[in-house]
Amino acid sequence: MIDPRREHVRRLLQVDAYITDNHGQNALPVQIIDIARMGVAFVSDRPMPTGAQFVLHFSFPGSALRNDITLTVVHSAAIGTHGRYRNGARFLTISDEVAERIFEYVTTAPA
Repeated sequence: MIDPRREHVRRLLQVDAYITDNHGQNALPVQIIDIARMGVAFVSDRPMPTGAQFVLHFSFPGSALRNDITLTVVHSAAIGTHGRYRNGARFLTISDEVAERIFEYVTTAPA
């Protein structure tokens, strides 16, 4: 049986990013660790409230284009005892241009 959380191909992506509230305020640095067409996993220094909405801001490696995506946190769990948290989020609002960049990244084999 296929885990429905893994229906979409994910690709490792390690880039620094930040999340804000829906008004672009209260920036919190995070690190993206993988991405898929419909969601993202990222690490933060504090747990993220499940069901909360944020805006994720990031650029793909080698690109100056900033991607902004509204998402909702679906899980948050501590990683070991180092005060870091792995978070999973589902995309809610995404522009066609950003969706296309993610699709290209996820479906293109690493160089």
